[in-house]
Amino acid sequence: MNKAFIKKYGTLLLLAAGAGIIFQLPYIRETFYPQIQSAMNLTNAQMGLLSSGYATMATLSYFIGGIVADKFSARKLLTFSFIVTGLLGLWFSTFPSYNIARMIFVLMGISTIITYWSACIKATRMLGTPEEQGRLFGLQEGLRGILNALLVFGMTAAYSHFAASGNEILGTSAAIKVCSIVVIIIGILNFIFIEDTKKEEHTESLMEVTKGMFKALTIPRVWILVAIIFTAYSVYGLIGYVNTYAVNYYGLSEATGSTLGGIRYLVQGLGGILGGFLADKLHSRIKVIVGGCGLLAVSFGLFLVLPVQASLVGAIIVNFMFGLLFIYAVRSQYFAVHDDAGIPVEMSGRVSGIASCLGYTPDLFMYTLVGSWMDNYGAAGFKMTWAYALVAAVLCIVFALVLSRIIKKDNLKKAA
Repeated sequence: MNKAFIKKYGTLLLLAAGAGIIFQLPYIRETFYPQIQSAMNLTNAQMGLLSSGYATMATLSYFIGGIVADKFSARKLLTFSFIVTGLLGLWFSTFPSYNIARMIFVLMGISTIITYWSACIKATRMLGTPEEQGRLFGLQEGLRGILNALLVFGMTAAYSHFAASGNEILGTSAAIKVCSIVVIIIGILNFIFIEDTKKEEHTESLMEVTKGMFKALTIPRVWILVAIIFTAYSVYGLIGYVNTYAVNYYGLSEATGSTLGGIRYLVQGLGGILGGFLADKLHSRIKVIVGGCGLLAVSFGLFLVLPVQASLVGAIIVNFMFGLLFIYAVRSQYFAVHDDAGIPVEMSGRVSGIASCLGYTPDLFMYTLVGSWMDNYGAAGFKMTWAYALVAAVLCIVFALVLSRIIKKDNLKKAA
């Protein structure tokens, strides 16, 4: 095992750890939704507004982050991101007023995106050849899931320790503190192990990089990439409500629901790695996206038709696990497909910034929308959510096939 191999996959491991763990705090609802809702006495709509506040700032931050990734060195910026996010998490663990909590989530929209996300995608692309892209992004998604699972199990253990004695609010606070401290430690590790970019690697002026960002908006296939991420990310965001659905209507305990959140990340490990290696085996990331979204449509169709009966909790959990496997296989490839689309590495930061900025806009409205459905219609509101996800999965298939057709036409022109 040579030094280059260790450096390559060691860097990938650190990038994977960061990519998963830094987002645990702004997306804490995926694992501890009922507990936080109870501790702060919030409605589903208010919980949705916390997520929307984060998303509104993150949307602008993705765009700025794309410019930053193609211009500035990563090491100090990554360190700043993790340490500030961890400190914000410690603040949130005190369960401040609702308005303060909203401000914390807005600030996390800056700290987790501007100095991190596009740089992470670009760094991953630069680790390997075009033939390795599916594998690298799949491994990153998989390792991210496994490391997330370990963290969530630790958070759940902290919660259960205090909840067992009847203090569920203290348990929820302890779980958030565990996550926050780990995020700060990852920041310190980034400062120690990530190499500073050499100054000559960023010869473009800030104005040139910014102009390049807007020029990328004129490329039609960039908009197709945005559409693929928009629809796939919608499905990813909505599947996170299955935990709450099972707790509220199928008799699943809150502790078991949080444990499922940890298992979810183990499935992420399997789905991400499987999606990556399958993409390289088939020589097509698009086929993985199309196949995965087809199976997701079936999964959400089952959620729609299964009656709300406590005796069916096992069926709900099994369907949830299969849905997670499929969405993580898809998610592992929707940035790897940039290579298929012919996006050069030197434009990777700005294109991923655009794709993330616009592709993740469901965060701006989706959680508030479905939260109001759940508050107003109960179980029927969850059924409406599953219908929304099913339609998004089908649309993702359509956009992926459109991109495939564009790529084939380009290849024919090059061969002529």
